[in-house]
Amino acid sequence: MIMSSRLQKKSLKTVVILAATLALAACVSKPIYNVESRSFTSEAKLPIATIQQKIKLIGADRGWTFQDVTPGHMIGSVGTAKHNAKVDLNYTETTFSIKYLSSYQLKANGATIHHRYNRWVENLERDLVIKLGLASNS
Repeated sequence: MIMSSRLQKKSLKTVVILAATLALAACVSKPIYNVESRSFTSEAKLPIATIQQKIKLIGADRGWTFQDVTPGHMIGSVGTAKHNAKVDLNYTETTFSIKYLSSYQLKANGATIHHRYNRWVENLERDLVIKLGLASNS
């Protein structure tokens, strides 16, 4: 009986350690994800003003806001009061680039960042490729 109790305690301890390890692994930082000269899915070109407007609409669906800097360049922001990020978004009639600019509470150190940032950028990238490509075909 005593042996069984010790085994149960050891098993419980192992489960707790495993759960803590998995929880920490979920918060691991990843290399900062940047998008370099990504093409839209269509060869057709849209006017810069149309692309600018569509980027803002597409991004808004995922919580992004954009401020115009110059034609072909915007600063994008996403997140909450607790965790947020800013990116440089440059675009032409056929391509776009997204580069990390700054963040708050995402554990950025110049090379790595909380994986949430990468998910935000990857989702924006995918939406822009698909939706701007479809827009240029219509």
